[in-house]
Amino acid sequence: MKELRTFVVGLVVLVVIVNVLTGQGGAVAVFVIALLASIATHLQAVMVAVALPVLFLGGLIYVSPWHRDTGMRLMTGALAVLVVASVGPLFLGWLDGQLATYGQRLFGGRP
Repeated sequence: MKELRTFVVGLVVLVVIVNVLTGQGGAVAVFVIALLASIATHLQAVMVAVALPVLFLGGLIYVSPWHRDTGMRLMTGALAVLVVASVGPLFLGWLDGQLATYGQRLFGGRP
């Protein structure tokens, strides 16, 4: 199974390298960023639905003087997930637009 995963990753890396060397790297980057933006948008509701109860639970655990470290870790992780859920799709949408506009020059293609 590990050999198959290594082969697939190697094949994907080879395709990306060939596309960048032939001047088609911008199209690959735009596709990957658009795919990540779509995934982030779809996962946003799930991330918020999981992070809010964990944030509340971390606040309850933080009240105990013996478990403050655990409560702080839970709250920090939940806040990080909330930030990624709210800012991630916006950033990836912006990056998709920038790569669609300037990506050909960035990856060595014709302007």
